[in-house]
Amino acid sequence: MLTTLLSAFGLVVVIVMVGALFPAVGHSIGKLNLPKGVATLLGGADYGTLTGWMRSEIGAVYGPLVVAYAGISVAASSTAGDEEAGILALTLAYPLERTRWVLAKATAVMITIALVSLALFVGLLVGVAVGGGGIAFANMAALALHLAFFGGVIGAVALALAAATGRRALASAGAASFAVFGFFVNGFAPLVHAVDWLKYLSIFHYYDGDDPLTNGVDAGQLAVLATTTIVLVALAVVGMRRRDLRR
Repeated sequence: MLTTLLSAFGLVVVIVMVGALFPAVGHSIGKLNLPKGVATLLGGADYGTLTGWMRSEIGAVYGPLVVAYAGISVAASSTAGDEEAGILALTLAYPLERTRWVLAKATAVMITIALVSLALFVGLLVGVAVGGGGIAFANMAALALHLAFFGGVIGAVALALAAATGRRALASAGAASFAVFGFFVNGFAPLVHAVDWLKYLSIFHYYDGDDPLTNGVDAGQLAVLATTTIVLVALAVVGMRRRDLRR
């Protein structure tokens, strides 16, 4: 819980600082003339408007980074971490079904992600006001909502790996690699027509492909993220039920 609170607080502080910087430097930078893939990685690289500034600094970088860290750390430590410490076998010696245990851990992960996403929303409210305003309340909420669904998938990947292997390092590294892979594929795959379809395998395509900070909520993209999360949690349940736990 302390990690979650510190992550949330830190994210709010960063967003407010980013908003405060915009009047001084945002207009002078403008839109960077970068290759399409690089610009996509930077959230469009348009620093000439507050929307573009926040999307590039927060939506494309800090937001996903913080929520992914929070989700992965909680998922890996609360499952594989307990097993490596020898606590899990003792816990499950009581009349507690493994399915219920995994679902309880999944709920804790989702609550963590929801709190960090809420912090991003609060940070945007303050940061945008400090930066001069101009971003709709609904669009700020849309970015926070898309970020929460994005974090749900990342956390569920870590949970599934932790449940299947019982190894915290593997679960953390695997989930982080999944996120990094999606980040670069979303940016560079569209540059080559033959592999443009690979962007649909990237979690980032469904997180910010339609730019929620500008266009609001995309229900279809959220549905893909939600379905993926449910499937991964189900895999975590199956993985845990089939394993012999280390003592």
